[in-house]
Amino acid sequence: MSTTEDPRPSPADRSQAERLHRFSHDVRNKIGGLIEVLRLLPDAPSEERRELERFAERNLFAALLATEELLDDLGVERGTPSLRKGPIDLIDVVRRAVDDVAARYGRKDQHVALEVHDELPVDGDAELLFQAMHALLTNASKFAHRGATIHVNARAELGMAEVRITDPGVGLNDQDLQQVFVRFAWLSSRSTEGEAQARGTLARARQWVEAHGGTLSAQSPGEGAGCTFTLALPLR
Repeated sequence: MSTTEDPRPSPADRSQAERLHRFSHDVRNKIGGLIEVLRLLPDAPSEERRELERFAERNLFAALLATEELLDDLGVERGTPSLRKGPIDLIDVVRRAVDDVAARYGRKDQHVALEVHDELPVDGDAELLFQAMHALLTNASKFAHRGATIHVNARAELGMAEVRITDPGVGLNDQDLQQVFVRFAWLSSRSTEGEAQARGTLARARQWVEAHGGTLSAQSPGEGAGCTFTLALPLR
């Protein structure tokens, strides 16, 4: 006795098809907005150019965020690179990152006030932790004003190696704080001198830190009151 398969799509297939259709429609609209901005920008009065640029930036980030959400819905893993963990001193990583951003800070006449313990031994991937620290220092520079001092404090706290990076910059409101580690989320805060905002960088930094069994968090008293990012890893 032969059986005939039901040709109708399953509820799961229909749901996925609907999700893909909504995604396609949404992204086409956002790309259309970007194309319209490119058409208008050359002839736009100077006072309108910044508004058009922000509109284009917002559409771009929205399209990238929609892509990330779709990948999450479909269970696509983007994952962390394989960790090459070994015994390292987190202080060495902090100092190397501070040295690496020196030229960037110099362009805005910014300074780093570094306060560290003698050593903070952890098991970790030195390169990934350097990239995470570099991302936090770069972010602090972007959102702090010219001439600002960014404070970096590294210490042992309750069995954890803790690094705090505090800037006196534009700060984050409550809504922004909830999304600061979301890839390509649109935040209301603006960099102080128009620097590009790679909104996926902090999300990756948190992912790398969590892969080490640590945490990365953000605190801010509010808009205009600066921000503190705290990276914590288990001490070895």
